[in-house]
Amino acid sequence: MSQNKVVDTGVRSVYISRSEIDGAAATRAVAHHKYAKISPKKAMPVLNMVRGKKVGDAINFLTFDPTKASKMILKTLNSAVANARQKNVTDNLYVEKAVADTAPTAKRGRPGSRSHYNKILKRSSHITVIVNAGVISAGVINSKEGK
Repeated sequence: MSQNKVVDTGVRSVYISRSEIDGAAATRAVAHHKYAKISPKKAMPVLNMVRGKKVGDAINFLTFDPTKASKMILKTLNSAVANARQKNVTDNLYVEKAVADTAPTAKRGRPGSRSHYNKILKRSSHITVIVNAGVISAGVINSKEGK
């Protein structure tokens, strides 16, 4: 029998090895928002503001941010926090990684001038948020692994 374990990340299940379970993955929780209907270019500025903050500060920032991206990122962050609670990791959570990768682009179009076809690209993204338990001191994030 293999030494892999299925971990439910809220959106999909991920197989992780036994060495990852014993090490850093024991304090880390992941959540994905696949095929989000927002371009990565619009989501990245909000993710850059959230990355490296404590979870409470990040939730507070996203709650009062009026952008469409902040609503999607807030849902993903809440899912990552819930996944951390499932692992019994609730102390000193911070946003370790927050990225928006490109997803498939829906190609649409409309008639243009002089019998041309103007392309409309409806971009989507995969939003990933990873929270980790660590110690934050003087603005520097130190995880429990001694990094």
